[in-house]
Amino acid sequence: MGRRKKDAAQSFGVRDEWDDSPPAKVFQFLRKFAKACNDNDISEVEAFYILQDFTKEPLKAEVMMVMPIRRAGNPSEVTSYLELVNWMLRSHVDEASVATLVETLNVVVQRNDDDEFSFAERLRRLNTEFGFMYGEGD
Repeated sequence: MGRRKKDAAQSFGVRDEWDDSPPAKVFQFLRKFAKACNDNDISEVEAFYILQDFTKEPLKAEVMMVMPIRRAGNPSEVTSYLELVNWMLRSHVDEASVATLVETLNVVVQRNDDDEFSFAERLRRLNTEFGFMYGEGD
């Protein structure tokens, strides 16, 4: 497990730890974390326990507070990777902000002076600015 965690960290990038960035960046963080885990054959069960290693303070402390500990009697808020991701989204993503970002992307139209390449480039730039809310092909 230790070697795969190091490989995932290398795939993920040390500078890409989640540090309470704007809400849209949560999507970027989760997408990159999932890709690093997939690339290194890390299961959701393993990802559940190593996700905290990819966060910085004060978020690391928050994540650790909702995680179960192995000692008996700890009523944790989350018990699975999916619940942890859901908790992260509920806690750190403002639904109204995300709705505004999605609406902005949905109403982007090709301008008269845009060729297909520049329009596609503008969509890619917006998607990057909005934390890669849409994957490739979307």
